Amino acid sequence: MLYRLMGKNMNLPGNMKRKNNRKGSYLVEATLTIPIFFIAVYLLISIVPIIAECENISFGISEELRFECIKSAFRENKAALPLKAVGRTLRNNSRVNSAVVTEYKYLYTENGISDLISIKVKNKFSEKSPLGISSHASFSSEVTGRAFTGAYYHGGDSCVDDKWVFVFPEWGEAYHNGACTFVKGSCRLEYLSKALMQDYKPCKLCNASSAQLGSPVFCFTSYGKVYHLENCSTVDRYYIEMKKTEAEASGYRPCSKCGG
Repeated sequence: MLYRLMGKNMNLPGNMKRKNNRKGSYLVEATLTIPIFFIAVYLLISIVPIIAECENISFGISEELRFECIKSAFRENKAALPLKAVGRTLRNNSRVNSAVVTEYKYLYTENGISDLISIKVKNKFSEKSPLGISSHASFSSEVTGRAFTGAYYHGGDSCVDDKWVFVFPEWGEAYHNGACTFVKGSCRLEYLSKALMQDYKPCKLCNASSAQLGSPVFCFTSYGKVYHLENCSTVDRYYIEMKKTEAEASGYRPCSKCGG
């Protein structure tokens, strides 16, 4: 019995050593994996500002493209969008080191769609991780839009017989031709541009000189060389130009006086 007890007691140190080895291996694994886990989390956190920066860049360029699509209705300036896009990118994104336009196409046709405008900008920026390590990244943003092709678009006609007519969007239900007395006695909606400012002077009654470029103004094309604001007392009704098929589709009928 004593021998058996002594034998069992002699086996205890071995079991304890195996248990201590397991605990030691767990500590070693924890010592190695926990720092790696925290480093990975820190690196993941450092990616978030980069993603936000890329989204802000894309949003800014898209906004500038939208403005250019609107402004192209009354003026063409091929250099405006690249300058605006690069300037806004550098101004609103402090981490961006450089922004370069790598591709730019203005008022082109593709897949049967005309008046397209597209721009591609390559951006390089730097970001420091939470560990203080600097990293460099590049991001290319490419956006495409279609220029305004509404009532003031005078491009190629899809239908030869589809002529231009004049309608009063806030008065009347008929469309007219250019010789109609209704048209000659009324003012036309325009958008203020530098070219228009060279031919017309601002109305003093409504303080039209305060209007910004691109603002809607009203001109009597048959007489006078003055442009007015909407609240001017001389502006009672105005007309716009559109295709005859568009006018008929919108519910307008031919003028009983001029026949449209």
